[in-house]
Amino acid sequence: MKIKEIMSKNIISCKSNNTIYEIANLMKKHNIGFLPIIDKSLKGVITDRDIVVKCLSNNDTFILPYINTNIISIEENKNIEDALELMSKNKIKRLIITKEKEIVGILSLSDIINNTNINTLNTIKNIFELKNNQLNKNSEIDDFYL
Repeated sequence: MKIKEIMSKNIISCKSNNTIYEIANLMKKHNIGFLPIIDKSLKGVITDRDIVVKCLSNNDTFILPYINTNIISIEENKNIEDALELMSKNKIKRLIITKEKEIVGILSLSDIINNTNINTLNTIKNIFELKNNQLNKNSEIDDFYL
């Protein structure tokens, strides 16, 4: 199955000059935990975890210093298995989907779980794998929120 068949095409984004309050309200309104930061082009991404753990813990109101600029993306015509491999390798739960280097969607583990019969357990295991007898998670807050 191709990524474009199940990705979220309704891209909700924010700008790098948005406040944490604005971004949090946007996430709440759309029930999402991940936003691409798009000014004239894709600058990075921010998650609900970034807001809680990084921004609020530093008593900051702007997101610019906390934007993740290590953007992991994949072309929309790739297979779901390719996306799972990329998620597993990078220990992430969401991917930016592109078409000819332009953002056209977002794919999450939830999209894959809810729309395919593919076994995603190995990806989930790799994202939350044990290392040095410590759970190396990308999240403490959204353990089961995919």
